[in-house]
Amino acid sequence: MNCRQARALLAIYREHQQDPTDTPELKEHLAHCADCKDAYAQYQFIGERIRSLPSLELSAQAHSKLMQALAAEHVRFLQRTPASAPSTPTPAFLAPYLKDIAKQKTHADSLAAFSTADTGPLPIVRATRARRRSQPMPHIAIIGLAASFMVVVMLGGLVSLLFLTNQGQAGGPIAGNQVSISHVEAAQADTAATSTQTFYPHIASASTSNNMVYYSAYNENLNAWMLEKFAVTNDPNTAQESVPLLSTPSTRPLIVLGSNNNWLFWLQWETPKKTTSHHQNQPIPANSFEGAWTLKALYLAQDTSTSTSKNQSANQAGTATPLTLANNTFHAATAPSWLTSPIQGLAFYGNHALVALVDSTGVSHLINYQFDQNKLLKATELAKASAQHVLTSPTATSDGSSIYWSEEWETPDHGLNSNIWTEQAVNAQPAQSGRWLPHTQENIYVYRNDNLSFSPKVVNDTLFLLSKNPSNSVETNNVLTATATAANATATSTPQSATTSKASPTPTTPQNLASILADTSNVDPTIQVPQIDELVSGKLLTFTANGAAPETTTLNDNEIVSHLQSGGDFLLWQSNTQNFKMYDARIKVMVNGIDNLDRSSTAFMSINGNTILWTKYIVPTGNQSVSTDIEVTFETLKWPK
Repeated sequence: MNCRQARALLAIYREHQQDPTDTPELKEHLAHCADCKDAYAQYQFIGERIRSLPSLELSAQAHSKLMQALAAEHVRFLQRTPASAPSTPTPAFLAPYLKDIAKQKTHADSLAAFSTADTGPLPIVRATRARRRSQPMPHIAIIGLAASFMVVVMLGGLVSLLFLTNQGQAGGPIAGNQVSISHVEAAQADTAATSTQTFYPHIASASTSNNMVYYSAYNENLNAWMLEKFAVTNDPNTAQESVPLLSTPSTRPLIVLGSNNNWLFWLQWETPKKTTSHHQNQPIPANSFEGAWTLKALYLAQDTSTSTSKNQSANQAGTATPLTLANNTFHAATAPSWLTSPIQGLAFYGNHALVALVDSTGVSHLINYQFDQNKLLKATELAKASAQHVLTSPTATSDGSSIYWSEEWETPDHGLNSNIWTEQAVNAQPAQSGRWLPHTQENIYVYRNDNLSFSPKVVNDTLFLLSKNPSNSVETNNVLTATATAANATATSTPQSATTSKASPTPTTPQNLASILADTSNVDPTIQVPQIDELVSGKLLTFTANGAAPETTTLNDNEIVSHLQSGGDFLLWQSNTQNFKMYDARIKVMVNGIDNLDRSSTAFMSINGNTILWTKYIVPTGNQSVSTDIEVTFETLKWPK
């Protein structure tokens, strides 16, 4: 069962107030698809809120006002009826209200005399006009339309009430005599601070899933790393104990990459190697790593422990054995000089994970990993870049029918270029001979090859991307004919001169620590300096999920943005003033108040699903004797509420 079928069944069950878990296939799908599970929870939430609303009772004057409106419409009908038309009896239920209308008119009105008669009004004799008139609408139909209009008005009030219950008040007129919501307030988001006790107080990376926080951290002198978890509670005064997910600490960095669909992914650095560079004029960033690395994944479906003692091992805590998805060696001498990590992007859809990685020869690959509950089914290479080109920023729709990624390369003046590629699932054309069954096929091609398009993000069936094109025009996409298959597609764009991006970040020192922490990063920048592609700024462009056409939004077309990140239903970025801004892609409105978030000295910011997670930076003391528990606080913001 795919996501579209599951959503259709959920809608049917919601309409009839039945339990969707009665269907085994749907129950199985909900157990492994976080997106559909969240949708089901949202349906339940809305249903409960609707059922908890008090029943609407009409006021004592509602019936009288409706009848008066219908009587007034009947009077206008009589006034418009030509004298030659046959007389129609007045409906009995309108007679009393017609009398009231007649009493309010002057006696000089000829209609009033007839309206007060018990026999009902008679048509007014008027001179016929020479021009041809269309057949008049029967007055009973007019009365029916008026009644329908009143019902629609009352229903519209109920719908507005339900919307405000879920989203809050917002609105404003726009062009075209239409009414649209202009913004919603961030105050309606769920914000909380949750604390944990840990021996490893210096948090490097984190992710949240299924009401759990998973994070990597190190000790005071950076020689012991641990992957830990703790349960999020609603009690801000209670600090949860962190539970280790590894049996022994690592002496090398651990970087949490993300979590989804009961899986946690992280990068584990292994044996270090001497740092070298083949670029004499551009030094390697101080916080980049070299050496052997491993991409790990841990199945979390059985991860239900919330208060296990931290002295227990990972297996004692009920955690499954991690899977090794990839292992290789990262060499600065072969990889592009601006890279600081072999993992260049991670994205999820359904039971798939898209990973962009760089191997020991400096070649970049995009791998599609498919899972079945707690095991890996297969790994498929979607694309491979040419020399000194890097595939990064994978993103996809919830069903994987549209997949996008960037292909970046450096110019001789150390600027950065980027094109965007896509894989689209389309209906296959019937074969000219032999047996043929309807099916889809995947086409891979360059979606934008202007060398100035960065950071594709698919959110709620809308494609967003950053464009450095100074003309700010949404030019026609140059779509090339796909000549490669999904197994061996190769990006072969030729580097061209482009606007120079910011230079490589400066190595961390106490003097520039504040400026480094001011930028948004998924990893503590004192551990891994952000790459120059994370600092690229441009204008936001929006398209439909399949990229076929531009999409109209309420975004500011002229604003320059950077540090583009996406959640399950929203987009987050920093403006040129370093303030945060959020756009809700479900209802297509800006979220006001996000710029008020306190991120002073924040180590990093992570987004997973509909939750934003961040924590403060704690300066290591270098004291190896410190072995007591230290309380660390994480801040969370959930949108929508």
